[in-house]
Amino acid sequence: MPALLVLACVAIPSVAVGQVRIEVIETDPVSPAGLGHWQRFNVHFSYESDRPTRVYGEAYWRGRRVTAITSGSPLYPAGAGDGMFWFAYTEPAQVDRIVLSAHADGGRAAVAQAAVDVELVWTGERSAPPTPAAWVTRMDAEAARRQKEAYAAYMNRPTPAWETALFLALVWSPVGYAVAQVFALWRLRAGWRLAAAIPLVPMGAVVLYTIWAYSRGSNLFPLMLIFTSPLALLYLLVLIVAGRRLRAA
Repeated sequence: MPALLVLACVAIPSVAVGQVRIEVIETDPVSPAGLGHWQRFNVHFSYESDRPTRVYGEAYWRGRRVTAITSGSPLYPAGAGDGMFWFAYTEPAQVDRIVLSAHADGGRAAVAQAAVDVELVWTGERSAPPTPAAWVTRMDAEAARRQKEAYAAYMNRPTPAWETALFLALVWSPVGYAVAQVFALWRLRAGWRLAAAIPLVPMGAVVLYTIWAYSRGSNLFPLMLIFTSPLALLYLLVLIVAGRRLRAA
C-alpha cells in the first residue's frame, strides 16, 4: 500500500436544474486514501427532487474519465432523502475528482450535478477490507432490502401470455430445429438440400459443447443450444417455404 496522498477533499456546490438538487455529504474512506483490489470508495449524498430520480457517478483523473466498477443506482422517489454511490477498481488506478449526476427516470441528460475533489489511489493488491462506516452498512442493508422487494414483486406479478409463449418457444426450439433439419434434408433436392445442410456444422458444434458442459456438471449447459436453435430453425423454415414456392411455380 503506497503512502497516502496529502489531505484534500473539497466539495463543490451542486448545480441543479428546476426542482432537482444533489449534494455530497461525506465519503468513506475519507480522502486522501489508499485502497486495494475491489475496495470501495463510498459517496454519501443528499437529494431533493420533484420527480423520481436516479443518481450516477463518474470518476476522473487529470480530466480523463476513469470510471470502473460502480454500484449503479436505484430509482429514488420524488421528495428529499439520501443515497450512496460507490466506485471500485481491480487494477491500479488514481482518481482526483468525482462527479455525481441526477437523471430523471428515463432521461439521459443530467438535471443536477455535484462534484467532489479527492486524492485516491487503488493499488490493485488484495488486502483485508477496512471496516465500513455505520452509514455505509446502513445503506448497503437498504439496497439489499430494495433488491429483495423488487425481486419478490417481479416474481409475484401476473405473467403476460407473450412471455410464457416466448419461454416455451425458446425451450422447445431445439426440438423444432431437429424436426426441421430432418424434414429439409428429406424433402429438398439438389442445391436446396446443400443449403439445408449448412446449419449442421455450427449446430453440431453447439451440440458437442452442450454435451461437454453437461458432463462437467454445469447447470447452464442447455443455454447455448436454446439460444442458437431459433436462428437455425428460422433459416430452415425460410428455406423450406422458398423451395416449395419455387416448385409450385
